[in-house]
Amino acid sequence: MAGTCKRSFGFTVNFGVAPLSIAVMRLNGVPPSREDLPLRALVTDVHLRSAVAGLRALGAAGTEVLALAPSWLGAGLRSRHARGRAAGPDAVADPAGFAACVGALGAEFGPLVVYPGQEAAIDALLAAPRPLLDKLVLPYSSPESLKAVRDKRSLAELCAGVGLRAPKTLFEGTAAELLEGRISPPFMLKPARPGGTLGSAAPVGFEHELRTRLVGMPPDEPLLVQERAPGPLTAVALVLDRAGRVVSRFQQEARRTWPPEAGPSSLAVSVPPDEDLVTRSARLLAEVGYSGLAELQFVGDGRGRELIDVNPRFYGSLPLALAAGVNLPAAWHANVTGAPTPSPGHYRVGVTYRWLEADLSAALRGSPRLLLDRARSPRTGSMWASDDPLASVFLAASAAGARIRRRLPKCHRVAT
Repeated sequence: MAGTCKRSFGFTVNFGVAPLSIAVMRLNGVPPSREDLPLRALVTDVHLRSAVAGLRALGAAGTEVLALAPSWLGAGLRSRHARGRAAGPDAVADPAGFAACVGALGAEFGPLVVYPGQEAAIDALLAAPRPLLDKLVLPYSSPESLKAVRDKRSLAELCAGVGLRAPKTLFEGTAAELLEGRISPPFMLKPARPGGTLGSAAPVGFEHELRTRLVGMPPDEPLLVQERAPGPLTAVALVLDRAGRVVSRFQQEARRTWPPEAGPSSLAVSVPPDEDLVTRSARLLAEVGYSGLAELQFVGDGRGRELIDVNPRFYGSLPLALAAGVNLPAAWHANVTGAPTPSPGHYRVGVTYRWLEADLSAALRGSPRLLLDRARSPRTGSMWASDDPLASVFLAASAAGARIRRRLPKCHRVAT
């Protein structure tokens, strides 16, 4: 049962017997009247750099954005592009509480278009009771189309229908079944669907690596084992309208990734769009009824690219598209709200993107020369934005803090 809101510096919403505290700050006091405003946006998980990039892009386009993070240390809450700020439950640790928080924000400030900042946030909102999200709009055409592009098990069939390829699947089953099987490395180990313990794809070269990966994993977790696809990582980012028309597109190629062979781009460059690849990628999305933003990741060269993943959310190297002149989040928001959407235009080719934190990780693991490898101008980074310095500082501090915590020995409480 929905609870009551008590206003003070922020407000408290009670759901059932457990209070859910959501502290909300407003830059200008009481929110303005909805009569003269376009549909607002809510970007969740703004403690993550990808969500901060989306928040910045929407704000730069003139959209009024509310930012949500699990704590007041979330970098996006310090962004000058956030017109409103909220702190609430984390989508990973407390998905039901997160959905309730988002619903409460919708009731207070809605209607809002909600842009989930991570896979766990998408899952939490899809599982939430519909009445709770009455004042919210998810920026996807349907739950079915969203499920189709997120499930790696369906990619091979989707690719075959549009003349694309996906890596060959060697095994599909649970973690327990994989341990009992006879699949010999090397191969790529992947979560069958978002939200699993594995998190992301991982290269496995030896049997002991596989067992290490599976230790502590739930026995019933669904996994995929696929052949390794050699070659560089290429990403095609598209925004499709509800008719399947491409309203914005961008393409990049990775010069290196972190971790090697399986991670996201740590150094990438904008390249001219491969129009055939763009067309086929758009057809793949349109045939399942998907509209909105999607980043499709391919591995291989121009003659043998294989689709390995589809991200229906703000992604890590999004600042590269923005620096090249393609505001994908703004096109996505315009598509959702019914505002005019432009036709895809030209963008700057040769802009470079560097994820410095990844190069630091590589340096600590034996590749210090990467720190001296300066990205070619014009360039952009994963965190820093000259027009949004405070959020940039908080992103850097958060990354440094996480690294320090990982390297510290675990403390054990001694019973007395």
